[in-house]
Amino acid sequence: MPMRVHEVHPALAHFPVALLPTAVAADLIGRLTNNDSLMDMGRQLMPVAAASVAATGIAGFAAQEAVKTSDVSHDLLVTHRTLNIGLLALSVGLAAIRSRSRRPSTGYLLAGLAGAALVTYSGYLGGRMVYAHGVGVTPADGIEPERTPEMPHDGFGRAARASASNVGHALRHTAQEMAQGEIVPRFQEHAPAYREPAVG
Repeated sequence: MPMRVHEVHPALAHFPVALLPTAVAADLIGRLTNNDSLMDMGRQLMPVAAASVAATGIAGFAAQEAVKTSDVSHDLLVTHRTLNIGLLALSVGLAAIRSRSRRPSTGYLLAGLAGAALVTYSGYLGGRMVYAHGVGVTPADGIEPERTPEMPHDGFGRAARASASNVGHALRHTAQEMAQGEIVPRFQEHAPAYREPAVG
């Protein structure tokens, strides 16, 4: 069955959702039980978790430009994106800190637990976009077909070009929205203001 460009992101999202909490849990249990093998597992898994967050984020930028959103689902998307940018920074920081220590510190474990909560909540928001609002769902008219070619039917070259173009547009839209103060609109109390449709 062919896969569209925007479907790569949810396929990859399972990796950080599984790897980051597992790395933190191994370190936490290892420290509580003084188990060096578990702590070693946590130390080795955290860089893999951070890499999976980065790969999923790049695929998320490609997906962002290939899906259609309403005002409500756009706010979910922006909040989901911002939380994941924060998660990437946190997971890279955790991986760097953990690579230099044999045992996880209390601060590291607390930050790791926060990261595990963050990846879980962000995953919930992603699921909410799909299941409650039809974002990225073809029968719900939730995609931009020209921005999400099928692989391998339309060719991997076309899919790669569409993905690269989508990532570029998404980074520009992210910068514009953040500059306008649109960072985590899901948490804001006021109703969403009218937005001009994004152009190219």
